[in-house]
Amino acid sequence: MTRQEYLSQIWKSYPAMPAHSKAAGRIYQIERDGESLKLILQRDQKTHKIQFEKAPPYSEFLIEGDLVAVVSSEEILLLAPQKRSLPRRQFDPELLKTWNVYVQGLRDFFTSQDFIELKTPSLVVCPGTEPSLDVFSTTLKVGSRTQKLYLPTSPELHLKKALALGAEKIFEIAPCYRNGEVTERHQPEFLMLEWYRAFDNLTSIKKDVENLVHTLTKLLKVPGPRSVKSYSIAELFKSYCDFDLRPDTTKEELKKLAEKLQVDVRSADSIDDFFFLIFMEKIESKLPPEDLIFVEKYPPYQAALARLTEDGWGDRFEVYWKGLELANAFHELNHPEIQRLRSAEDLEKKKDLHKEVVSLDEEFFECLEAGMPPSGGIALGVERLFMAMLGKERISDLRLFPL
Repeated sequence: MTRQEYLSQIWKSYPAMPAHSKAAGRIYQIERDGESLKLILQRDQKTHKIQFEKAPPYSEFLIEGDLVAVVSSEEILLLAPQKRSLPRRQFDPELLKTWNVYVQGLRDFFTSQDFIELKTPSLVVCPGTEPSLDVFSTTLKVGSRTQKLYLPTSPELHLKKALALGAEKIFEIAPCYRNGEVTERHQPEFLMLEWYRAFDNLTSIKKDVENLVHTLTKLLKVPGPRSVKSYSIAELFKSYCDFDLRPDTTKEELKKLAEKLQVDVRSADSIDDFFFLIFMEKIESKLPPEDLIFVEKYPPYQAALARLTEDGWGDRFEVYWKGLELANAFHELNHPEIQRLRSAEDLEKKKDLHKEVVSLDEEFFECLEAGMPPSGGIALGVERLFMAMLGKERISDLRLFPL
């Protein structure tokens, strides 16, 4: 009799787990010696040795990879045969346990300070207007009505609506989606932690970041940052590029700087491109990885959704540690007319970059026009911070099912 004949004629296909069994798991190794049989079963990342002086009936048809239950010294129940190889994925329970402790630690940090956790939609009319981002879209169908919806690149717009509606200290750990991003540090789906403080500014948000990193490194028993440093963009351009960056520095000036520094800017078109390429090559890659670094006061064309300071800089900061950009914070813009103008500029930039031009969320502007309080807000990559703390190089290492 062959194994295939046994499976089709004798085996009771896919039985339930027996009420009483001595052991169960996937066969890792089979050793046969005359009438005796030794099985090494694998379960929960552990191995168990089972010895039979006399091999149970039909055990000759078992192979490595089968799932079995040892019912007695005379019976092995085949639960599920391995008919093909498993996908090349690795289940790491210890890493997942650490991840669960970490995510719970994030929640505990904010709830202990009386923040309220929100849940915003995963189907939205506007995913965000950031020019460089590609989006995922779908179509809602209700009877004869159809509407284009998107997966959010950030929960920001809905969290700001909540601020206008009366929320003051809020946070969310939200799944976010960005098309076209699969690298060692990017996945199309990832978790974003965003939190906001109404009637406040970036001073409190910066303290939150320091305290959060300290709390989580202590919780996971891993080394924290060597020190905490803050630099303005202008200071970094002076230190690393010997260039006096001003709020009104022109595209031509940045282009000349790139040529002087031998930065490849052949792909650059806008002033944002020149700024980004110089910053990436000459500054960001040189920041000391051991320090938690706040990079503050961006040029006005990099202000995004931030206010401008009195001296003309975008009032925002980014956070770096272990060579990773962890977070992006804003002294939030709450002026409806300026916000609408910037959103329109973003859509024009999207069009120029041949990106999908998305619709705007009119309810968001309705909330701004009704009055959103001055606020500090931040978006932090949940996987990114975990990677920094555990020294992981690839975001895919944290996932059981990465793309």
